[in-house]
Amino acid sequence: MRKQKDNGNAFCESVASFMTSLIEKRDFAGAVSYYESNRTLVAKVGGHWAGKILHQTAKAYASLTNYPSALKAARTAQAVVSEEGDSVLLANIFVTLGGILRDSGEFVEAQKAFRDAESIFRRNDCPEGQSRALNLLAGLYFRRTDYRNALSVLMDAVEIAKKLDDNRKLAYMMGNVGRLHTFMGDFPQAERHLQINIDLSVKLNDKLEVARARLSLGYVYLQQGQHDRSRDEFEKAHALIQKLGAKREEIMYLTYIGELAYRTNRFEESKEALEQAVMQSEESFSDRSLAGRALRHLAELYLRMENYRLAGKTASRATVIMQQAGDSVELGALLKIKAVVADHVDKPERARKLFKKAMDILEESGVRWEKAEALVAAGSSECFKDRQRMTYLFRAEEFYARARLTRPLDEVSRIISGLGQFPVTSAAHLTPVRAKKEHDYITASPEIKKIKHQLPLLGQSDLPILITGETGVGKDHLARFFHAQVCPEAPYVAINCASVPETLLESELFGYRKGAFTGAGQDKKGLLIAANGGVLLLDEIGDMPLSLQAKLLGVLESRKVIPLGGTEEVDIDIKLVAATNRNLEDMVEEGTFRRDLYYRLSGITFELPPLRERKEDIPLLLEHFMIRRGLLKKGRKLPVELLQQFIGYDWPGNVRELDNKVKRLEVMSQLVAEGDLGEVARSMFENNQPDNDPVSLFERVEQFERRLITEALLAAGGNKSEAARMLGVHEATVRTKLKRYQIALPEMGGAPN
Repeated sequence: MRKQKDNGNAFCESVASFMTSLIEKRDFAGAVSYYESNRTLVAKVGGHWAGKILHQTAKAYASLTNYPSALKAARTAQAVVSEEGDSVLLANIFVTLGGILRDSGEFVEAQKAFRDAESIFRRNDCPEGQSRALNLLAGLYFRRTDYRNALSVLMDAVEIAKKLDDNRKLAYMMGNVGRLHTFMGDFPQAERHLQINIDLSVKLNDKLEVARARLSLGYVYLQQGQHDRSRDEFEKAHALIQKLGAKREEIMYLTYIGELAYRTNRFEESKEALEQAVMQSEESFSDRSLAGRALRHLAELYLRMENYRLAGKTASRATVIMQQAGDSVELGALLKIKAVVADHVDKPERARKLFKKAMDILEESGVRWEKAEALVAAGSSECFKDRQRMTYLFRAEEFYARARLTRPLDEVSRIISGLGQFPVTSAAHLTPVRAKKEHDYITASPEIKKIKHQLPLLGQSDLPILITGETGVGKDHLARFFHAQVCPEAPYVAINCASVPETLLESELFGYRKGAFTGAGQDKKGLLIAANGGVLLLDEIGDMPLSLQAKLLGVLESRKVIPLGGTEEVDIDIKLVAATNRNLEDMVEEGTFRRDLYYRLSGITFELPPLRERKEDIPLLLEHFMIRRGLLKKGRKLPVELLQQFIGYDWPGNVRELDNKVKRLEVMSQLVAEGDLGEVARSMFENNQPDNDPVSLFERVEQFERRLITEALLAAGGNKSEAARMLGVHEATVRTKLKRYQIALPEMGGAPN
């Protein structure tokens, strides 16, 4: 019996060996045929070798795109090998199974298979397989345009490659990390990882990988508007591509250089490069997506040349290709082109539909650069009303500002400024209301001045405004400034969502009717109704419970409120301002903030930079707070040393911390002679440390007084009267402080008076 089993295993081993050789020769049909002729004997033997043969069969069927047969073989292999427990073979079967499911469009099941493979590889201490499974999982996320998860998984694979000291794999993965950051709009991180890719590949003498990385790096510079650096990287890549005869990379180079040329208004150069890219891709590659991308950029070129007929025709050609490829990013970009064409041939309704469809697709794709360009195109189109155009432009501006893309940011700002000059429809807003002085937003920052200029334009809109920035940066003050500008006579209502218990927040916002719950003895008007006609600030919106987020979204959509315990809807007309110091995008991904509410709130977003990034504001703010506290007379200049101390500090608590520092300055200044505020400030900024330790203000004052009196006595040679004169206080004050703080008089060689 044992001999029969051994003979069966030997037979299966020979079948597996022969099938492997056929697959290596890419004779997939032969491999399948060989298996089919021996399947009965293989099934009888079963066990490890049968599983291995079925695994090879699954790969052969998959290569022939016969996915149903491939899936059946892989599932059977999985079942056979699973009986023997976890093994590297089982993990490899899961890898193959994941690939089949992915190519069949079963992405959720494919994800599970790759996860199972990674887990089994890890339990069997096989880091190479673990890294491979993670790479495939990252690729799956990438295909689904889930770039955050793709990046997270890929970084896990990077750590394994580092442990394995596999620089070749590490170089390849660093390139993919860089490309993911490019898609996500994080260009500094993209540049950093692509440069690592280049450095590692140069050491490995992998010229093709160097060329690919330089193309990607050139594209990063292109998106940033660094055109000279972009061209330099493209040309370095092209020199390698020509030496290697890499046809695919040649087409990519021509497409990139064509895009660079039309963005720098060299239209003929662009046309020549892009037409070459289309021709070469159609001649050389069955993967027509290369031709589709080149055609898309050719359509973009025709738009800039104002040849709308050719732009539309070329975009239609590209669309057919990209629909077959399933490339949502390119399809979104092509829809944008078609929308612009429709707009220019006087088809506004079609243009609006195409713009909205393009933006929806690009929103889902997560590719922020293309999404921003679609938003700018829509915001520049007169097929939308001014209010909607501003919404689109503000969203694009937010991306460009975060990505520090100065050229497109300036262009969007100019478009927004132009929109602000258009006549408004409501007579109530023809003359902007002058802000009350106490509600001004003091700044010399060009970035915040631009925000201040834009806020009055939003008075005609009922769109929510989202203000983001670090704690203490002045988000609530900006909301008050907005109110003073657009409706100073109307109500201004504010609530901090983080400071009100969850059980009370709902009733505070929505109000309630008498008897709605125990303790509701009379009707209460909620803040949403109280703010009717005016401005409602929801501060720290990121701390609002998920249950209330859903209700708030309903109010924003319907513009109606139903108080707790009530049945009748109350119409509201409010201008909603939400503020947060948290990253709502991250919260959306974590499931702690509703995605639909975030999209509703983030249509118009203003990010206030921290005080350390706008130090030109410090003198203005310091002067304002000191005048308010009687530390500086109007018209007088700030003491130079005092100003130096304040400017030299990093202000982790921002404007709020600066105000607190002036309050401390007010208390401490009572102990020193007039005009000696620089000395007081020096004590507050010792070691330039943030004021975040648990010591109270009074303890700090005592510490300062103790040190100041001791220094004065030392300077006065122990003479209390002289020390009091130097400090600008009465001698009795010095004697009292000496006793209170138990300060021992310094040894001066004589009895102190």
